[in-house]
Amino acid sequence: MCMVSSGYALYNGEGVCFLEVVKSQPNDPVVKMKGTMTRGDLTLNWTHHDSDLPDFCFHTIQQEDVSQVSDFLLKYFFPEEPLGQSLKLDPNEEVRPWLPKMLEHEIREGLSIVVRRRSASGEESTSEDVGEVVAVCLNDVERTVSDAEDVNIFSFVTRDSQPNMWKITRVLDELVAEADLFNCYQIEALVSCQMLCVDPRFGGRGLAQKLIRLTEDLTRTMDYSLIISEATSEFSARAFLKAGFHCQKTLPYDTFAFDDGEQPFRQLASTSVHKTARLMVKYIK
Repeated sequence: MCMVSSGYALYNGEGVCFLEVVKSQPNDPVVKMKGTMTRGDLTLNWTHHDSDLPDFCFHTIQQEDVSQVSDFLLKYFFPEEPLGQSLKLDPNEEVRPWLPKMLEHEIREGLSIVVRRRSASGEESTSEDVGEVVAVCLNDVERTVSDAEDVNIFSFVTRDSQPNMWKITRVLDELVAEADLFNCYQIEALVSCQMLCVDPRFGGRGLAQKLIRLTEDLTRTMDYSLIISEATSEFSARAFLKAGFHCQKTLPYDTFAFDDGEQPFRQLASTSVHKTARLMVKYIK
């Protein structure tokens, strides 16, 4: 599952989806992705301090961060994600019960990043307002061969218990259907950027672009070569286009329908800037 909500105008430029389907060229270098037997060990204590963003500290999400990261996403990501807004999704009812469990799984890949405020002295603090979570980039790994511990949102969301969230997962599933990314890029695994969220109070400072670039760095560190994201928001699609991703597939909301003919997102397409979901892809050489 990959849905990126940036309803806070992370990128205000004009974005264009310029490719429907892109295949690797015969002469392009192909890097075979390796399995990660140690998973996130290489990035267990990874931290990043940026001179251009001195007020913030970036580090890979650890077990002790799960509760705060979960609360942050429930407050800023899910209420702003366009499909959830269209369906009037209640995050407390349909997301809170399973989100911490999914986070605990995904952080073991060592690719998910949390951004916290820093004190005036440059140190992290637990005092009020300082040390708080201000942005999150949740990344997972999808493999051609899964093991028993590999789970995703489909492992937690059911049609009966989370009907609105289930509808969103159908969009995500349809978006990657028939994309055949593993064969297209001759890889065995890929990095999936699932949720990218910045506290709107800190928008416009370049945090979203920085998180995407750091995800690319971690992807290289872990010896992967392809990053994807299923952008359900117009603003998130623009952010990924700005970061050098291309749009490999689109799914217009005004034509998406379930088997019974229901078209739950037609109104979203007609009344908002969010017209389509996009499968965004970047090959890291």
